[in-house]
Order: sequence, then structure tokens, then C-alpha cells
Amino acid sequence: MRVLVGGVGYRYQRDLSLGLVLVDRLKGAAWPAGVQVEVEDWGYGPIGILHALGERPAYDRIVLVSGVDRERRPGGIYQYAWSTALPSDEEVQERVTEAASGVIHVDNLLVIGTYFKRFPADVDVIEVEPVESSWGEPLSEAVEALVPDLIARLRRLVGQGEA
Repeated sequence: MRVLVGGVGYRYQRDLSLGLVLVDRLKGAAWPAGVQVEVEDWGYGPIGILHALGERPAYDRIVLVSGVDRERRPGGIYQYAWSTALPSDEEVQERVTEAASGVIHVDNLLVIGTYFKRFPADVDVIEVEPVESSWGEPLSEAVEALVPDLIARLRRLVGQGEA
């Protein structure tokens, strides 16, 4: 089984940088036997990611992790399986336009990766609602405290298929 863990977001935006911080910490980590895991910084946008995915064998599963502001409980962990349901063609075009202009967001990546058939049917997402989203490098104390749980969730998704 081939699994890709992708951290999505921008650097230096505190908790919104969570996905990139996690993949930095997970590079070189040991994973379950029988599972080929690749961990990548996907902080460079959906269009570049599409090209990168087109140059390698398909993955059986992709797990995305990101700090995402959706006005939920700050510090909350939200995990879901991507439904692969696409929005209207007009909205897909809006997502592509945003991505081409440099917007990096997990929603754009999900829609574009699915639309252009670069994502497998099995895509899971782990989001954390930011506590701090100002300019800066460190995660907030509250989100930093979630890191062990987030890594455990990732390990379950990679090793067992469900968390």
C-alpha cells in the first residue's frame, strides 16, 4: 500500500502552518511494515502538486493535514474522509483560478486533485481550527499540545485505514 501524507498551508502563519510543521517533524519517521509512506510539504499549491502527482505512480491513500480557519472551536481537531463529490464546473474553475494565483488551501487542493483525477478514492483530511493565526513561526501552546494526538491519528490512518 502506498500512502502520501501531505501538509497543506503557508509557513509563518502560526497555527495555520500546522500541516507543514507536522510533516517537518514526521520526515524520516518509522511507519508500519508493509506500508510505503511518503511525507511531503504541500505548501506550494495545487497546480504544482498536480504536476508532481502526474510524474509518479498513483497512491492508494492520501492523508492531508492542515490548520484551517472555519470559525469552529479554536484548537478543535476535525477529521473526515473526503467525499470526492465535486462542486459545479463554475466553482471548480474558481478553485483553479485561486490556485493559479497562489492561494494554498486544502479545499482547493481537494477539488482540483479530484477533478483532474490525481487523487485516489481514499483521501482523509485532518484539520485543526487555529488558536493563533498571526504572522510568526511557532504554533500556539494549545495547538502544540495537540501534536502527539495528531501524529497518533496519522499513524492510525496510515496503518489501519481508519482512525
